[in-house]
Amino acid sequence: MDPMQVMNVTGASGATGAAMVARAGSREPMLLMGATGTHAILPWINPQLPYDPLRDFQPLTLVARMPHVLVVRSEMALQWRISTPHDLLRLMGKSRQPLRYASAGNSSIGHIAAQLFQTLTRVPLQHLPFAGAQPAMSALLDGTADLMFDNIASCLPHIRAGRLKALGVTSASPLPILPGVPVLNESVRGLELTTWFGLFATAGISDTLASRWANAFAQTLQQPAVQQYFDAMGVIREDLRLHDFANLVQSDRQFYGQFIKNRLRQI
Repeated sequence: MDPMQVMNVTGASGATGAAMVARAGSREPMLLMGATGTHAILPWINPQLPYDPLRDFQPLTLVARMPHVLVVRSEMALQWRISTPHDLLRLMGKSRQPLRYASAGNSSIGHIAAQLFQTLTRVPLQHLPFAGAQPAMSALLDGTADLMFDNIASCLPHIRAGRLKALGVTSASPLPILPGVPVLNESVRGLELTTWFGLFATAGISDTLASRWANAFAQTLQQPAVQQYFDAMGVIREDLRLHDFANLVQSDRQFYGQFIKNRLRQI
């Protein structure tokens, strides 16, 4: 492949960069590191989104899935003898006031995961939305919030440092990087949720070019050094290209759309 220039375009939870790639045109296509947020969640939250997540992009390859972890402060876990999701549910059932959970903001993955947890367990929680993941984590660490669903890469350093206690993961299977931490789907049926990241191109490129780019990136992602890097962060590599990746985008778009319409907008 030809050399590439990497541009870090921030703003609007990824929508600014996505819109730039969507407008590039097939004659001078650009690549986008898209995510669950840009392609499956934001379209349902912002009706004025300056791009169509399906029409304006050519899915190339899934890069990785990012599991989330249900975490509480270690002091709280020790005080209330919380070691498992069942222990947390027991505490929630006895508490006179709903436990407080922090998130990176309304309709963030952490918010959606906690609302799904609340829907499946029928145990009330109090939402404390913050302007980003870092303020939300600070609120959990200082005791403003009681629990949080955070992505593995963000919370892993706090777990290893002993500041947070991991109770369960939202992936389909346990994570080797968190030995002994169960999958939440075992205790809360239906609670399986991961954030994904993937590469997209501007729509309209030829099938030949799309296939060449998808295969080139997928082969790079399969290199041992890349896999070791992913393993160290706790993320999950899965080889989905072109149509298979497009099917994932479409499936998640439908899932989050239904959940946001039926649950989040009732809150």
